[in-house]
Amino acid sequence: MGYWGTVVVARPQGLLAEQDGIGGFGHQHHWLRELGDRWQLVETSGWQDPPDLLAPCQAVAASTGHPVFAAYVSDGDCAVMCAATPGAVGPLTHLWDLGGPCGVYRHQPEGMPAPVGRGVDEVVADLTEWSASAGLRADGSALRAVLTDDRSAAWKPADDLVFDLVKALGVARIGRTLPWAFPIDRRPFTLITDFMGLATRARSRAVYRQAEEEDGEMPEPAQPWEGAAIALEEELWASLYRTGVDVAALARRAVEVRVAYEAASERRAGRAAVDPDRLFESLFAGLVDGTLQPDAPEDSGRRWADERATG
Repeated sequence: MGYWGTVVVARPQGLLAEQDGIGGFGHQHHWLRELGDRWQLVETSGWQDPPDLLAPCQAVAASTGHPVFAAYVSDGDCAVMCAATPGAVGPLTHLWDLGGPCGVYRHQPEGMPAPVGRGVDEVVADLTEWSASAGLRADGSALRAVLTDDRSAAWKPADDLVFDLVKALGVARIGRTLPWAFPIDRRPFTLITDFMGLATRARSRAVYRQAEEEDGEMPEPAQPWEGAAIALEEELWASLYRTGVDVAALARRAVEVRVAYEAASERRAGRAAVDPDRLFESLFAGLVDGTLQPDAPEDSGRRWADERATG
């Protein structure tokens, strides 16, 4: 599977992952980087991508007082971008190619209009103006080369081209990924955050219940673990770059949600409930003696992500 997610460039007051309005792009702020002169880049995603880029670009530009650039990438094949300044949001623009809406992917939430076709000269001029308003100096030739890349001679995935576009906007560098406060990609946190983890299951169950209600049916009531899983997943992602995080408490809560989920399953099957302490130790015995393992760069994708760094 290729790259899915949103790349956001802004000049926040602190960490971009915690800036007001950033949640509109998604809540899973996976990789955070410094670009120089307080500019930062975050790679994020959400529960129901694609996001509407226009509203969060406007919100982040308003909260920071500086321009914002964002691009949503679909499976590494193509993307849609938006460039905003405080008080003004540019049009959605499809990347590769610029001429019209995508014939394969949905780049906007259901019911919202697709990107409009635009000319290369117009987009280069807009991005050059955006860069100047950000106090940067765009490389016009590099912008044009990226925007007109036909991807036939030497194919590059759309996410690589988006990073090339960010460089062409004039940022000082693409920094290495900032360290996490805890390994969100390892157990017990993945009990909640995995693609098929409990938060995803809880959200899926909520969607099915809503569909059943709309069809006039009486859905099964929500289980207590569902709301707890969604709330914890959001807290885990929100805490990923914070200092002083109580990692042990977060880990314990992840296992407690898993215990509640399994207890509900056992009740439905008529079996005895799981002992919370035994499950906790079996799932993450390392936490008991304080040996929390750091993230593994190869497994987490950090090593691959840092290949984009220029300094």
